[in-house]
Amino acid sequence: MAHIITGIDMGSWSAKFVLIEAGFRQQKVVSTLEERVPDGDAPLVDRQADALAAGMARLGREATAFMAMPGDALAIRLLDLPFADVRKIEQVIGYELEGQIVHALSDVVYDQAQVRSVGPGSTVLAAAARNEDMAAFLEAARLQGVEPRSVFAAPVVYQALGFAAAGEEGTLPACRLLLDIGHLRTNACVLQNGATVFARTITRGGAVLTAAIAQAFDQDTAHAEAAKHEHGFLASARVPPAGPVQRSMDSVLREAMTPWLREVRQTLAAYRARSKTPVESILITGGGAKLGGLREFLEEELGMPALPFVPDLGQSTDLGVDVDAVGVVALEPARFTLAAAIAWAGLRGRKELDLRRGPFVYRANLSVLRQKARHLLTLAAALLVAVTIDGSMALGRLNQQKDTLTAQLRTATQDLFGAPRMDAKQVALELKKSFRDEMAPIPKATALDLLDQISQKTPSAERIKLDITELDIKAKKTFIKGTVDSVAAVDELANKLKDIDCYEEITKGPIVEVSGGAKQFTLTIASKCP
Repeated sequence: MAHIITGIDMGSWSAKFVLIEAGFRQQKVVSTLEERVPDGDAPLVDRQADALAAGMARLGREATAFMAMPGDALAIRLLDLPFADVRKIEQVIGYELEGQIVHALSDVVYDQAQVRSVGPGSTVLAAAARNEDMAAFLEAARLQGVEPRSVFAAPVVYQALGFAAAGEEGTLPACRLLLDIGHLRTNACVLQNGATVFARTITRGGAVLTAAIAQAFDQDTAHAEAAKHEHGFLASARVPPAGPVQRSMDSVLREAMTPWLREVRQTLAAYRARSKTPVESILITGGGAKLGGLREFLEEELGMPALPFVPDLGQSTDLGVDVDAVGVVALEPARFTLAAAIAWAGLRGRKELDLRRGPFVYRANLSVLRQKARHLLTLAAALLVAVTIDGSMALGRLNQQKDTLTAQLRTATQDLFGAPRMDAKQVALELKKSFRDEMAPIPKATALDLLDQISQKTPSAERIKLDITELDIKAKKTFIKGTVDSVAAVDELANKLKDIDCYEEITKGPIVEVSGGAKQFTLTIASKCP
């Protein structure tokens, strides 16, 4: 039976949901929706909760939820360890992490994943969040009826997407930097061969550009946001400004982008300081990625290709909701990159940094089981009937086999003992006793076996020059006469023959020198084998 997985991205601009139908043979994105975070003076977390509640009300179906903790609430560290054993890593990771974060280990919840293994050592990517931040995050979701099964580390989870559709030509370099540009923050994730090897969150996003436009042109936030979406532009050598509006926008946005661009450069520098694998391209996604001229601007400033990334959302729809309704925003696939990554990470079950650990570990909600109780009882009854029928048929086959074996036992014992005997155990005991009494004893080793073992134990022709002139193998005794090239060779041969299990004592006779300098010897060996 298919079930629904939903990845929830609690952004500062909107709450985004990606729903995946997980079946037995296939999984596919079936729907996406986005709920605007209301404006106002209330704290952001409260306004995000309102957007989450509105989005959950629009889902209209049961779904297993997965979420991600924003990167500015996490401490993400790369740790180099002198070993790669997973059990050893789990034992020491807490102590290694505690030395690199400002909080005590007892005040945080953390998880780790091995990202690289070189020789005996390894590099581990770890993320930690304060217990109070994690508790507040889960409580805010719980108040809106959401109990996330996992809470991933947002800047790290993009590896779950696979990036099969990224790039313009369908080919991907081995290492690239993904920039997910949101409203208040930008997630920077370095991916090497599809796995996250470095990640951080830049606390700047599209809101900085909106504020710059509002200040430069003396507009309120709503009009500045609209102007950014409609006229926002960054000039470059490849895409020069086409008129005074674009020149003005370029002047304002270029200055506002300077701190953000500096953070991106610092991210690349921090990665290069730890890895020799160069970043070959940049993937840009998120709501801020649609800014006019941004791709060419980044290519010019950073000196590497910049490509748009849009997650594959399949034939997703907005559940039939009017996009002009209050609080509902139009769908743009690039805005759903983080939500899609969270959903696929939850579905595929591969190792991700999951902060639902320790006191925050997920505990299944039994309300779903209660709702499905009638269906489950029907399935259990059907299974019981099937097992009963199968057991009855198996019992019938066993009874037939028993009748057949009983008839065979009666016939066989009639032939052996002259009368049928139906006690199978007693028949087996009499047969074993009869065989032991009547059969000749089997020797532990025959003369041929001993000859084979002597041949195997004799040193090779490269070690000694051996010529056996007489070999007599009898019960309890073996006699060997021959010539060798040295007295030491006789000792070596005798020591080798002691390894034969049947031989107990080896007696060396006198050694006589014969023609050619060879040494004639005799060995008399006591044997414990008949």
